Amino acid sequence: MISRWKQRPGQASAAAIDLLFPPRCAVCDRECAALSGRPLWCLECEQALAPAAGPVCPRCAMPCPAADAADGPCPNCRGKRFQFAAARALGPYHGALRQAVLKMKHLRFEPLAAGLGQQLGAWLTALALPQMPELVIPVPMFWLKRLWRGTNPAESLARGVAKELRLPLASDALVCCRYTKTQGTLRADERRRNVRHAFRASWRYNLRGARILLVDDVMTTGATAQEAARMLRQAGAAAVYVAAVARGTGNA
Repeated sequence: MISRWKQRPGQASAAAIDLLFPPRCAVCDRECAALSGRPLWCLECEQALAPAAGPVCPRCAMPCPAADAADGPCPNCRGKRFQFAAARALGPYHGALRQAVLKMKHLRFEPLAAGLGQQLGAWLTALALPQMPELVIPVPMFWLKRLWRGTNPAESLARGVAKELRLPLASDALVCCRYTKTQGTLRADERRRNVRHAFRASWRYNLRGARILLVDDVMTTGATAQEAARMLRQAGAAAVYVAAVARGTGNA
């Protein structure tokens, strides 16, 4: 019975803190059990944010007929040329996943973004990419927007993905060099113009021959991913794969 209470100092301190300040779900703020190595979510939120079932296109991550899910392309991306080699997402941009993405845009929900990144990383292991990436890079945010918000959701996500996949994270390898409008307020053609020449690869990184995992919160028309991947390819990247929490299924 005595051995039951023999804890290392760190364990005892953690137990005392949990007793005084019980762990709370990063999504709904309810008390929940903290499981080592897993996102701090309650069971209900974990189930709501579980990866979506059903066939998706391996090329653009859009839900599609089962016949197109093996190799693609699907009706959404057939005939299109992408700068990225493949895309993956946890699920469609609606319901609990949409609400989680909207919360991530606020500083106090950074733990939620990190948890979703961790889950996205695990999902990428299940939905194998054509090749294993070597480097994780988030879609960057213009410095003024970053200052206003206090956080870049894509960067928080990328940190969780990199940790789960045990890959290096290069948060500043891609730079947003000008102010852009919010993509969600624009039509598909406007989105493409909005991000054209908005990114550049940092001179501090040698990306030649690298396989890169580009991480963002939402992928809808793919305009942002396309432009970011284009600049990474121009910097010498051998392949760019896109990972997003949610896949928009429309143009708005």
